[in-house]
Amino acid sequence: MPSKFVSEVLKIINEIVSANGYEKFFSNDILNSEGRKRIEKIAKLTLNKCKQTKPYLAKVRRKPTYNSVMKYFESILKCLEELK
Repeated sequence: MPSKFVSEVLKIINEIVSANGYEKFFSNDILNSEGRKRIEKIAKLTLNKCKQTKPYLAKVRRKPTYNSVMKYFESILKCLEELK
């Protein structure tokens, strides 16, 4: 079970941080609606397993800048590493 969940989360993160992910999911350094959908999908998958990422998610929801999204991803990746 964890490996499917981890691979799904990593797939979404990679999609957003890919070469064309910035222009696809951000407008003027702010997450667009497609990007927000991806963030919410990650949140749904990780919230129970990665409770320490909750403050970062709250910040992304309040101020969805590229920087806050990257900090959220860092917290997610750290959590996934600890789950191994």
